[in-house]
Amino acid sequence: MTTVTINDVEMEAQPGERILDIARRNGAHIGFVCDGTGFCQTCKVRVLAGSESLSPPTELEKNWIPEQRLAEGWRLGCQAAIRGKEPVEVLTAAEGLRRQTFAVINPPPGTNVVSNVGALLANLNQQIIDQVIGYPFNMLNAVAKIGLGRILNPWQSMERFSQWLTDFGKVFEKTLNSPAPAPKSASLESVRDAAAEVRRASE
Repeated sequence: MTTVTINDVEMEAQPGERILDIARRNGAHIGFVCDGTGFCQTCKVRVLAGSESLSPPTELEKNWIPEQRLAEGWRLGCQAAIRGKEPVEVLTAAEGLRRQTFAVINPPPGTNVVSNVGALLANLNQQIIDQVIGYPFNMLNAVAKIGLGRILNPWQSMERFSQWLTDFGKVFEKTLNSPAPAPKSASLESVRDAAAEVRRASE
C-alpha cells in the first residue's frame, strides 16, 4: 500500500489506483467533469514528490499538457496511476486556485493583495493557455482515443452517473466545509534575518 498526500491530506492507495480515484474516494478537492475520460482536464494535479511511484505520462497527457508543464510535474489525475511504493504528494489545480484566491482575500505575511492577484491571474492564464494551445488537433486526438460516444456521455450508465453525483457531492461538501488555508507565518529564522538586515541598514 502506498501513501498519497493530496492537498496536504494523507490517504492510502492500492497499486494501480489513479490519483483521481483516490481523491474522489476521500472527497479531496479535485475536478472530474468528464468522469475520468481524460477529456476535460479538470483533474489536473502537480506532483510535488514521488513522481517515480506514478505511471509514465499517457498519450492523452502528452496531447493536452505541454512538454514543459509535464517536466514541471503536471499530470492528469485520471491518467496518473500508482506504480510504486514510495509516498506521493500532489496538489490539485482546483485546490491551488482556491488557495490563491484565499491569499488574495487574506494575504499571507510578506505578500500583498496586488502580488497575490497577479499570481492568481498568471495561474489562470497559464491554465487557459494549456487548455487552448493546439486545441483543434488535441481534441481530434482525444476523440479518436476516447470515442465520441464516451465524450458526449462520459457516464455510460445511470449507475456511473449516480456515483459521479455522489462523489461530486462529497467533494463539494468537504471543500465547502474545509477552513480557508491559514496564511503561513514567517519562520523565526526569517524574522531574525529581517531584523539583522534592519540593523545593518541603520549602521
